Amino acid sequence: MSAEGAAGDQAPEYVPEKVKKAEKKLEENPYDLDAWSILIREAQNQPIDKARKTYERLVAQFPSSGRFWKLYIEAEIKAKNYDKVEKLFQRCLMKVLHIDLWKCYLSYVRETKGKLPSYKEKMAQAYDFALDKIGMEIMSYQIWVDYINFLKGVEAVGSYAENQRITAVRRVYQRGCVNPMINIEQLWRDYNKYEEGINIHLAKKMIEDRSRDYMNARRVAKEYETVMKGLDRNAPSVPPQNTPQEAQQVDMWKKYIQWEKSNPLRTEDQTLITKRVMFAYEQCLLVLGHHPDIWYEAAQYLEQSSKLLAEKGDMNNAKLFSDEAANIYERAISTLLKKNMLLYFAYADYEESRMKYEKVHSIYNRLLAIEDIDPTL
Repeated sequence: MSAEGAAGDQAPEYVPEKVKKAEKKLEENPYDLDAWSILIREAQNQPIDKARKTYERLVAQFPSSGRFWKLYIEAEIKAKNYDKVEKLFQRCLMKVLHIDLWKCYLSYVRETKGKLPSYKEKMAQAYDFALDKIGMEIMSYQIWVDYINFLKGVEAVGSYAENQRITAVRRVYQRGCVNPMINIEQLWRDYNKYEEGINIHLAKKMIEDRSRDYMNARRVAKEYETVMKGLDRNAPSVPPQNTPQEAQQVDMWKKYIQWEKSNPLRTEDQTLITKRVMFAYEQCLLVLGHHPDIWYEAAQYLEQSSKLLAEKGDMNNAKLFSDEAANIYERAISTLLKKNMLLYFAYADYEESRMKYEKVHSIYNRLLAIEDIDPTL
């Protein structure tokens, strides 16, 4: 007899009353966070094979919630289902730039790949990848420090290997010391000590050369801290509620994005400015992904940046940002805003301006295929 047949003969499974009530609430409102928290608590007390269905529903409903992805991943890690863990990371890491999710990824690599002969390379790649994606986060200090300590701990035999290690450690320190974040002062002090420990005479010049950029980043870090204060960055993304609290959060997110657009680092590097602004948009969309105006503004901003870079002759980054703008529209209409007509029109318009006529055609076809939209509009 098949397992399913055997299961079918058993008494129906007991479902606690509070879970039944929560499920009923979710039928009425799939975004009811109180109801979800009851289901999450229930799932956390179940074996993963039983709870997996709940976690899958959770991340399908809230695909941009770093907190919910992390809960799911931690449950699979606890059960040592490493194949499943890696697939989950592949599904969410690149789209969900959430600091705690990325820290979870790094600790997973650290704890599960330690016995591999290629561990050092794998770990260094994971840190580089993380800093590239989430190094601009105001709370990223611990990742920088962990990477530096990891590099310092790598065995180096002979002067060539020793020099290579020094260069690698120095490179991360120097990147970190000009990156606005909380605790940047501590990183700078540690860097000074590190250079002095290698060569006291050369250290003075090395430190002087970087001092101005560090002071600039430290100034920006203070502003960054102020502008982020009060933002609820763990809130799952839900459709607009039109409450005063929501209006206040939207306003604060827009202020943070505006602050990044004002180029607080006073840099001439348009690519860096664009990356910082887009990081702000990405953080905002994790929480406000159901707000079409924010997706639209993000795509518009990339389009403007792309034109600016093209005028300056930087065709590579111009193309990169131009494609990224299309990608923003694509992500919006293929995830949370599948039925937002204005985004389809804006997307088609944008691709038409890039003379991608086949793409325009396919965007309109996708719009017409949506069942409950009036095609005569």
